[in-house]
Amino acid sequence: MSTPEHALSIPDLIAKKRDGLELSPNEIQQFIAGLSNGDVQDCHVGAMLMAIYIQGMTEREICSMTMSMRDSGERLSWPNYRGIVVDKHSTGGIGDKISIPLAPALAACQMKVPMMSGRGLGITGGTLDKLESIPGYQTQLTDEQIVQLISNVGCGIFSQSVKLNPADRYLYSIRDVTATVPNLDGLVLDIKYGSSAFMKTPENAEVLANWLFKVSELLGMKTCCYITEMNNPIGYCIGNALEIQESLDLMKYKQGHSADLEDLICEQGGRLLLLTNKAQTIEQGREMIRDTFKNGSALQKFHDMIIGQGVSPSIAAQLISNDEKAVQSILKLSDVTHQAISTQKGYVQSIASFNLGTIVQRLGGGRLKSTDKLDFSVGIRLLKHVGDSVQENEPWAILYAPHDASKRYPSFLDDLNSSLVVSLTPVQPLQRIYKILT
Repeated sequence: MSTPEHALSIPDLIAKKRDGLELSPNEIQQFIAGLSNGDVQDCHVGAMLMAIYIQGMTEREICSMTMSMRDSGERLSWPNYRGIVVDKHSTGGIGDKISIPLAPALAACQMKVPMMSGRGLGITGGTLDKLESIPGYQTQLTDEQIVQLISNVGCGIFSQSVKLNPADRYLYSIRDVTATVPNLDGLVLDIKYGSSAFMKTPENAEVLANWLFKVSELLGMKTCCYITEMNNPIGYCIGNALEIQESLDLMKYKQGHSADLEDLICEQGGRLLLLTNKAQTIEQGREMIRDTFKNGSALQKFHDMIIGQGVSPSIAAQLISNDEKAVQSILKLSDVTHQAISTQKGYVQSIASFNLGTIVQRLGGGRLKSTDKLDFSVGIRLLKHVGDSVQENEPWAILYAPHDASKRYPSFLDDLNSSLVVSLTPVQPLQRIYKILT
């Protein structure tokens, strides 16, 4: 019989990790449990994260931490939906609205998508913040409401609750991380790299992706990791209300919607259909997702989802209608606009997503600290993307700004105009996907 492990104090656990020693599964469970019961304070979390950052973690430690966080509260299970419960998570990026059309598209393919998401902090926007630009949308749901929503509609995008994964919710409030969702039949993880991503190089992103993939395998979860570029914005819109509008344009399959956004969603959604054997090939999976946009079934699921999360039926009906004035009146974009003008003729080589994300954040569309209140009306609409031709003095972007923009951020217009890089020779369209781990 093994001798019971002597419990160390929280400071002793931090010191052990600081000194490069491996924490046992019981010690990790003790630390994670302390996040929920109050034994672990903010200062302890910062010290432990710093020790982990410096010393790294072993494979056993990573797996133990993942399971301890997963088990830190109640877990939802889906016994009636075996083989069809899926999710997708991203490390975050500028214009990353993929989850918003993806969840209803998957639901329209008869999948169940309980998507536990987060808020933005820094220059990257949060999926929940974008959805809350819709009047009445509720992100905090009870377990019973989640079960009802997934049963009736097939998808929901909601926040961590006090009961569901409280340790992850606590860490999320300190630093954005990808949420860990239990009881899934398929999971896609999108690890971004670039100037406006958490990982700056594709090599570093691949290291993180390999670890996430390995832990998922150890937990017995079918997972695919995408490593994608985040030097340029995804789609045409950046900002909370604007990104809802762009998501609606795709689900309505309107002419001129972003092919960049559509292709990423079809790829990642198609992969989930392949992982769960609902598609025989990735090509078939992509087209199954694309068809939900073409035939309107994803749009209808989005309508049903937002009603299920508190939006009035009249507002939901107007949002999915073709009445653009009604949509704009609901989403309430700023009436103050500024155009970004190209200074030369040529082809768009790059658009600095870090600059654009910073502008939106500093003008109130993002958070500098977790308690900041957001201005949903702030955002940037791109009129061009990588590879497009542009003329001298032609507008390439529109900024929706607050009335006091110059006071908040005096150089915002200069920084906006300097974000465009133009080439004199033709430029190939952007290739988002660097690598896929399956």
